Amino acid sequence: MLPIRHPLSISTRALVFGAFLMVSPSALAAEITFFCAGALRPSMERIFPEFTASTGDRVTATFTAIGAITDRVRKGERIDLATVSSQQWDDLAKEGKIDPGTRVVIAKVGLALFIRKGIAKPNIDSVEAFKQTLLSAHSFALGDPAIGSPVGAYAIRLFERLGIAAEMRPKLRLVAGLPVAPVAKGEVDAEMGIAQLSEIVSVPGVTLVGLLPAEIQNVTLYTTAIPLAASDPARAKKLIDFLKSATARRALEANGLQTGDSP
Repeated sequence: MLPIRHPLSISTRALVFGAFLMVSPSALAAEITFFCAGALRPSMERIFPEFTASTGDRVTATFTAIGAITDRVRKGERIDLATVSSQQWDDLAKEGKIDPGTRVVIAKVGLALFIRKGIAKPNIDSVEAFKQTLLSAHSFALGDPAIGSPVGAYAIRLFERLGIAAEMRPKLRLVAGLPVAPVAKGEVDAEMGIAQLSEIVSVPGVTLVGLLPAEIQNVTLYTTAIPLAASDPARAKKLIDFLKSATARRALEANGLQTGDSP
């Protein structure tokens, strides 16, 4: 005798279909692996929840030095999306490590001088005034160029250009990562330092002195692109599009970065 099959009732079928609808959005959601320069962290931590609310896709982000990110892209790690400086993408594009058609500049930022809280604000209105301020400092914090800090590398070259490299060398406190928070927390004993403006404005415990004079300024163009080793380029492209949205621009500008709509 053949087994008797009982068809699902209309109400049971409705419950099953309803349960599918309830779980399907999260089941379809993806996780995007995103590596990003540390200077953008305060902005990105505001942007990602908005992106997830809009798309259902989650972002797993790693914030680290630009040099460390480019090394991982170069090695072919499964990174869906990365944001570094335009110069690094130029190099990686030549090596065939990224999809050049996905490159988008999302923000730019200049370098600024910061001081530990409680120190008198120095004058950096001119190149000479900036130079004298550096010479008067007893200790000075920088991201370590040896582990991929482009700001630290530029500052070392700037000291040479200003003719004060020998005087600055014993004062330097090189930091693995961004120097601002360690100075603010007293983990690094330094009176002042150079960092990108966006790295300074959101950190209590330090005071922003101002941007470096125009003649010695160095502006970084933060550029997002999809590495060829990305596991899901289509979803990564959705995040790139969101990073160009008005919501993302507001978050970037609130942390000292300039976007295409910035003055």
